[in-house]
Amino acid sequence: MKARSEIASRSTRLRRGGALRTAVVRAAALLGAAPLLLLTAAPSHAVVGAPSEDAEYGFTARLLIGDHERGCSGTLISSEWLLTAASCFADDPAADLTVPAGAPRLKTVATVGGDQVRDVVELLPHGERDLVLARLAQPVRGVEPVTVATSAPAEGQELTVAGHGRTAQEWAPLEKHTGTFAVSAVNGGDLVMSGRDGASVCQGDAGGPAFRTVDGRPALVAVSSRSNQVGCFGVDTAEGTSSSAVSTRVDDVREWIAGNAVRTPVSDYDGDGRSDVGVLYDNGRQSDGSQRTGLWSFTSTGSGFGEPQREWDSKTFGNWDWSRSKTVSGDFNGDGRGDVGVLYDNGRQSDGFNRTTLWTFSGTASGFGQPVKVWDNAGSGGPSWDWSRSKVTSGDFDGDGRGDVGVLYDNGQLSDGANRSALWTFTSTGSGFGGPVRVWDSAGSFSWSWERSKVTSGDFDGDGRGDVGVLYDNGQLSDGANRSALWTFTSTGSGFGGPVRVWDSAGSFSWSWERSKVTSGDFDGDGRGDVGVLYDNGQLSDGANRSALWTLTSTGSGFGGPVRVWDSAGSFSWSWERSKVTSGDFDGDGRGDVGVLYDNGQLSDGANRSALWTLTSTGSGFGGPVRVWDSAGSISWSWARSELT
Repeated sequence: MKARSEIASRSTRLRRGGALRTAVVRAAALLGAAPLLLLTAAPSHAVVGAPSEDAEYGFTARLLIGDHERGCSGTLISSEWLLTAASCFADDPAADLTVPAGAPRLKTVATVGGDQVRDVVELLPHGERDLVLARLAQPVRGVEPVTVATSAPAEGQELTVAGHGRTAQEWAPLEKHTGTFAVSAVNGGDLVMSGRDGASVCQGDAGGPAFRTVDGRPALVAVSSRSNQVGCFGVDTAEGTSSSAVSTRVDDVREWIAGNAVRTPVSDYDGDGRSDVGVLYDNGRQSDGSQRTGLWSFTSTGSGFGEPQREWDSKTFGNWDWSRSKTVSGDFNGDGRGDVGVLYDNGRQSDGFNRTTLWTFSGTASGFGQPVKVWDNAGSGGPSWDWSRSKVTSGDFDGDGRGDVGVLYDNGQLSDGANRSALWTFTSTGSGFGGPVRVWDSAGSFSWSWERSKVTSGDFDGDGRGDVGVLYDNGQLSDGANRSALWTFTSTGSGFGGPVRVWDSAGSFSWSWERSKVTSGDFDGDGRGDVGVLYDNGQLSDGANRSALWTLTSTGSGFGGPVRVWDSAGSFSWSWERSKVTSGDFDGDGRGDVGVLYDNGQLSDGANRSALWTLTSTGSGFGGPVRVWDSAGSISWSWARSELT
């Protein structure tokens, strides 16, 4: 798999006469004709063939590029990514198919599933084929992406081709069309096909899928690139011209597709497709009595991390008390960069009213903006909100491509002695947040202790909407074993279902909730969030501290039991108490990794020493911890004054 930077740099070197231009000429030679026509078009909305219902082959997308300057087709390969033709975005596709990586030069809008309209916000060209990945601003819902074929097409094999280009009678039909084509030749990255029963590929079909059916499911073999356009509306061709077309193969670039068409990590602050680590740092009380706090980021390089950069300092803002801050990360405005949210404690007012506010720091190409207050329970006329009774998490709970904030709230005890807790969400509007909405309340169902709950979030069922998970402390059983359970609240898009217990330690082994630090991530890269736990195994007989990393893997409808994927025993002493845990796709490979900020105590000169370690997912497990940053020799860094975002 090529790195993104390698692909982008190669793309800029492919000028006229390069690999992509040569491919067009080679295909023409195969067909014994003049060079085939590229399939980009002024607005043209499919294959000359039968109309297809919107629900059928719903992964076929329609692309409108610029102010009705071009029309193309595309193929949904994940909830956030389309695969289409690079020629759709080249300045002069007849001369040069080079496309720069990044935002498209012209505004591009994709319509998927008949009525889901999404902006295209990023292009990743392959560089050697007429292929480009296009990232959507928000995920597509309710449309199953097509899978990429695992084997090469064979001569004579029949494929279905779909698209939103011209037909024989219409310049801009409203429906997608499909046709049957037979493979005539396979030549490297080119797939030559001939239409059956009058089928032909027309302008506007570029990027549309060519697929075969395997066990009743479509498998993407290629995307349309160019053709003779026989029988297409407005195109005159000589009598006897074949209806041949050339598509670009994709089965042999599956690794490139899988390695780049990944979900946007929630803590990707610089928008490079890799998660970064944020820290809200306590600089303590200043000489004027004000509290000073800073926001720092550790930027992933793919193979490690850069030195921490201070992105914001409250010295230029005003008093900010770190001890009154609870932080989360998420792409709150949907721009593809991670933002930081802080639930802030404004304390008890003179009338006994508890005041709490929600602030966001928006990630930009050059750092972070100043904090913006997006909710204030005092200013909104809301109820008294006790910050000390709030446990904060974040996720895209409604699936609109923007991160939302969730709070598990402690309502204390009811008159019958039952514990009452509630789940609230603050939904992002893109430019701010709506007020809190209670989406679940334990009252009337069962007793739920907030104090016995550790909260995380992730898309556990893989439907594109964030869910909430809680590791719950059930105390000790009669035999002295500790009992813990994992519960999930599944988002419906407009709310949440009640909690479902997806794992219970009872009957398997003793699991201490108090010795567990919880995080979540898609550790195996299957598109579903998993849960990770750093567990404290205490001290060994030689005095070494023993810690272990466990994962509970989502099955889509539940979770498998915990699996130990790393154990410090036999390697080195690792203190659980000195560890603060986070997670993210730090190397950008589509699999979640685990990060730990570790406290190394004080050096002989009195400086505080902290280190950042990562445990990298292999898909089936984890590698051992690697130290990617160490404050020794550069800066005094207090672990106790650090809160990971």
